[in-house]
Amino acid sequence: MKYFFVFCSLFFVLSSSAQTKKIICIADRTVACAQGDCMQVKEKKKDAWKTLTDTIIGLTYEEGYEYKVKVIISSSNNYSLEKIISKKKTKYNPAVKLEGRKWVLKSMFDNDNTMRLGDTIVYLNIDVTKSRVTGHGVCNNLKGELKAEGKNISFSGIGFTKMKCVDQGNIMEKIVTNLLEATNTYQLKGNQLILYSAKGSYMVFVGQ
Repeated sequence: MKYFFVFCSLFFVLSSSAQTKKIICIADRTVACAQGDCMQVKEKKKDAWKTLTDTIIGLTYEEGYEYKVKVIISSSNNYSLEKIISKKKTKYNPAVKLEGRKWVLKSMFDNDNTMRLGDTIVYLNIDVTKSRVTGHGVCNNLKGELKAEGKNISFSGIGFTKMKCVDQGNIMEKIVTNLLEATNTYQLKGNQLILYSAKGSYMVFVGQ
């Protein structure tokens, strides 16, 4: 029994020594990496930012905020959150990542997850800085206003030019308008943009 107690105590000491604790800062924006989007971290204010290719277990990270956290680093270099020391909002708006690309609509679904439109010529050009959206519908050019901050986005005043649509073009453009104006959040996955509404509908775009 005595030897067992000594063995357990030694095991605990070795396990504890295999871990280190550090206080690190996390930048308010991610950078592109082989894994997709990676956080930037540093230990001291004067240090340069370094790319962290792994996640920090237990931390729900939001772009647009600078963090100071205490982490536990295992012997295999895995990071786990022990404590959030501070979380401060900055002036950086993650939604600016939506700018500079032509977003081509690939599919859209209503709140019953029924596909309403497949590959199309519908596309959007999003200008977060100037709060506007332009692009092309099924058969007309479109323009309107938008607000995008963090992961929230909304469209309003969507209007089309008056070119004549054939077949079901007018109906489909109305569906596009309704889905855009119902949008309230988005998700950016590499080159894919998904617009979601509170009613369960969503639109899937691919950047060019």
